[in-house]
This record gives sequence, structure tokens and C-alpha cells, in this order.
Amino acid sequence: MTSKTSSNITKKFIKKISEKKNLAISEINEQWQAAISKKVLFREYTDKSGFLRKKTFQNVVSDMTGIKLIETYTNIDQAKQELFVNLIPIRYVKKYQFIPYHFEGNTIVYAVSNLWPADPYEKATLDLGFESFSLVLDTAENILERINQIYDRNSGTAEEAAEVLEGDEDLNYLNEFSSEETEDLLDVEDEEPIKKLMNSILFQSVKDSSSDIHIDPSTQETTVRYRIDGILHQITKVPKQAHIPLVNRIKVMAGLDISTKNQAQDGRTMILLAGRKIDIRVSIIPTIHGERAVMRLLNQSKGIISLENLGMNSEIVAQVEDIIHQPHGIILVTGPTGSGKTTTLYSALNKINAQEKNIVTIEDPVEYRIAAYGQMQVNEKVGVTFSKGLRAMLRQDPDVIMVGEMRDTETAQIAIQASLTGHLVLSTVHTNDSISTIIRLIDMGIEPFLVTSTLSAILAQRLIRKICPHCKEPISVPWEELKKLNFQKIINKGEYSGQLWHGCGCEKCLNTGYSGRTGIYELLILNDQLRKVVQKSADSTQIKQVTLEQKMKTLQYDCAQKVLEGITTIDEMLRVVYSDQNSQEAGNNKKL
Repeated sequence: MTSKTSSNITKKFIKKISEKKNLAISEINEQWQAAISKKVLFREYTDKSGFLRKKTFQNVVSDMTGIKLIETYTNIDQAKQELFVNLIPIRYVKKYQFIPYHFEGNTIVYAVSNLWPADPYEKATLDLGFESFSLVLDTAENILERINQIYDRNSGTAEEAAEVLEGDEDLNYLNEFSSEETEDLLDVEDEEPIKKLMNSILFQSVKDSSSDIHIDPSTQETTVRYRIDGILHQITKVPKQAHIPLVNRIKVMAGLDISTKNQAQDGRTMILLAGRKIDIRVSIIPTIHGERAVMRLLNQSKGIISLENLGMNSEIVAQVEDIIHQPHGIILVTGPTGSGKTTTLYSALNKINAQEKNIVTIEDPVEYRIAAYGQMQVNEKVGVTFSKGLRAMLRQDPDVIMVGEMRDTETAQIAIQASLTGHLVLSTVHTNDSISTIIRLIDMGIEPFLVTSTLSAILAQRLIRKICPHCKEPISVPWEELKKLNFQKIINKGEYSGQLWHGCGCEKCLNTGYSGRTGIYELLILNDQLRKVVQKSADSTQIKQVTLEQKMKTLQYDCAQKVLEGITTIDEMLRVVYSDQNSQEAGNNKKL
């Protein structure tokens, strides 16, 4: 292909993107040149920055070439698929990102992420004894997920792997392990029982979409639990004699000291699963029954989720987008640990053009790695704290600053000063709702006039479980039951059909009736009236009265809407956002 031909194809490609995304060609050209300067693929660069998703990229390729872009994988000949798995090494298919999609006589149809070069597909076809091949398109992420499924050498569950250890009298030799963890778990054929158990625990955890793994010792045995959709589920039990080798395995993976048994340790590691990077934060503490380990999994391949896909309604999305484009001010996201605050901050940041603005972040740890941002990680061992890192960042000529958490007064004061000097600051605080966040800042020693002059908005949030779509079914709920929860404030009795939904439980959702989570939100925007009240008095009752007059939609309101829409259940609403106190407050709220 000549350079002139290549240039023409590039121009056509950029023009197609411009038409599909309704973007200026000059804007796409800037992204193209930025990718070249950083020596990365255009689609990888734009996907990480959120400018252009891989699915959109492949759509454009499909339009230009006429090659089908697939949506799902249909059932294919299992014997031929098994032949492919046995003859074509996993490293080869991961390197070139292709997988069988269909078999048609002597022709193999491959799902590929790259149409060129075709040599790897031709070689695999010959090795398998087929005469020819054809191609369909898919994203690399979906192909790697498919590889995950059909090259499942770790198909045995963590429970099955744990059973191998039953009756094993001599586990001492397993105390020492290699710290090299760059191999893909699907490539590992190691037969050491503890290593196999650890790999199975990690593999099943990723497959079940769990956020945390708990290794809990007791007198007789060790329990392994996963947190799935915010709820802990027991997965297996491990013999007591395997506990120390198992924890040592975790320590070596995370670069921790295996000889230290009587003090807390924190570390991190990374694993590969079918080419997907899974970042893992490790916390180990001593208990009376032995060391307890908790591993938090952060799937880097998922990318940044849009505000709409987080579960925000269109009204809040529009308000957040307006606020995020202000030149200065403080935006706080509040909620308990594990409620998705950092994800929301990155979704909001993704609305800002990182080419025009200098965006810097300081976090503990950095959960999303974005090439266009300057990201600093807290490391208290060498003196990099939130407050010191924030001071250093102010010398980097930032436009937007994201602080992982306002943990102390000093950090809050620096953030206030940054806002006063013309910076937009985003951060998180651990409070129950938006109103208590204002009180918390004042309790931290921030003067009320500084709070009101810098704080733009507070977004409170929770995560609720969604009804499993595979076992979702309607149920009858009397209107009187809804009235107890003040549903009459958002819907008239005559509009209620008498029907809600729940999940009856199936294999797909581990018989819980729920699958996945979504957010519920409460956005408090500080206007002049509210600022006057805060400056006069830091009394939560008065602040709450003003928000009620302004008809601010609470967490309870948003959750109730999702109950009526069939997204979640009343039981989940009661678990996450409701209490007797909330019920009393809701009775005074014109919007629930």
C-alpha cells in the first residue's frame, strides 16, 4: 500500500467518523495526531480518553469495508471448536485477537478485531485442515471475553480446587512462590495446589463480576467469600492447614512481607485474564484466628461509563454537565465506601475536553488510568499525602483538579483555596446525604462563608441491585403497601396498575433474583437562597427545609422511581435507602 493510498484511506476514515459522531474533522485530526505522537493506536488512544468508543470505531470500519459487525456469538459446532482450542495456542489467538464465529463446510468464519494482516488467520486455517476462511468484525474486548470462555482451563470452581487440599498433610513446601504475576491466568498450567486454588479463586471472582474477595480465617477452617452486587456470598471453605500458604501466596503477589504476621499490610498487584488487566488492591490484617485478607478487584478494561449509563436521570445528567463546565468551584460526590463515587467523578471528567484543559488527579489508589490526565498516587510511606500532593499540583498550572477524598481539614482548606483562585475541584466525602456534607465541611473547621462561596454542588449516591432480566417476573403489590413508603407523592393511585416486578432466582444470578447494579442520586445545587441560610446558621433542619421548598429530589425519590420502572424492588429500596427516620422525613417531602 503506497503512502498516498494510505493517506486517502485515513481521510475517508476520519470523514466517516465525523459523519457518524457529528464531530468536526479538525477535532478528529487532533486526536489522530495525538495518537501518533504518543505512538499508540488511534482506537486505543480515543477509547481510553473516552473520545471514541471501540464499538463506534468498528462500526466505521464495517461501513467502509462492508464486513459484518456482529452483536452476539451463536452456538457453533462444539467438536470443531474443541479442535480449534486444542490446536491453536491461546497466546497466538490473544496476540492476533481472533476466534471462531461459525463453521461453514470447509470454511471457517473468524471474528476479528483487525482485518489486517490476514496471515495469522490463513495459518490457523491451514493448521486446522480447512480450505478457506472469511471474517466478521467485533471489538477486541468481546473477542478476549470469548477467548476467556472457550479456553477455560480453570473451569473448575474455587470450591473444586479447595477440595484438592482436603487431607493434604504437608503444605509447608508451598510457603514460597514466584512473585512474577504477568502470565495470563488462562495460560497457567501449574499444578501446585495452593497456586491452582488462588488462580481458581481469582478466575471465578472475575467471571462472577465480584468486586471484592474475602479470605476469612476461623478456628477450624478458612472461608472464601465474594462481594457480588454489594452482597457477600460464601464460595468455598479451605482447610485450616492451607490458610497460611494461601495468605502467603497473596502476599507474594502483592509484594508484601511474608515473615510479618502481627501487623496490617497493604499492597497491590495486577493479573491478566484473557488479555484483560485486573488491578487488585490487597489489605491484610492480623486477627485472633490468623491473618485476614481482602482483595478489591478493579477491571481496567471496562473503561469509563457515561453518566447516563450510571443510572442518572436525564435531568441530573444535564445539571451535572452544566456544573462541570464552570470555570471554578467545588463539586463533591458523597456516599458510603463502595458506592461508586470515583466512577461518577471520572464519568463527569470525561465530559471535559482534556485537550483544552489541564486535568490533574490525586488518588489512593489511581483506579482509572487515563493517558490525557496527569495522575498522582498517594504514597504516605514517602510523604505523598492528599494535602501535600494537592499543594504540588497547584504548581502544575491545572484547570481541573480531582482529589480522591477530602480526608482532613488541611486537604479541604487547600481545595477551597484552589477554587477561590480559579480552579474547578472535584472530590468525594463520606457522609450520608448532600445536606450533611455541608455540616461536615463546617465541622472540619471551614468557615461557612468559604463553604458557600466555593461549593457549587453536592451529589449524593448509592448503588442498588437491579432485577435479573433472566428471571424477572411481575408481582401484585397493594396500593396500601406503597402508601406506607409515600409513593403517593410521585404517582396517583389511578395511575398504578397494581403490578411491580421481582426476580424469582436463576442460575444466571446465583439464585438471588438480582444481576448488576445501578446508581440512585440526589443532587443539591447551592443557589443564593441556600447560601444565605448556610451563612446565617449551620443548622441541618433549616437547610433541609430550604431544599424541600425547592423540591429537591431525594435518594428515596430516585429509588422509588426505579422501583416503579421495574429496575429494582421494594425490598432493595428498604435495604439501601429507607429507615423509620427517612419515612418521617419523606412525609414532609412534596416529592417523596
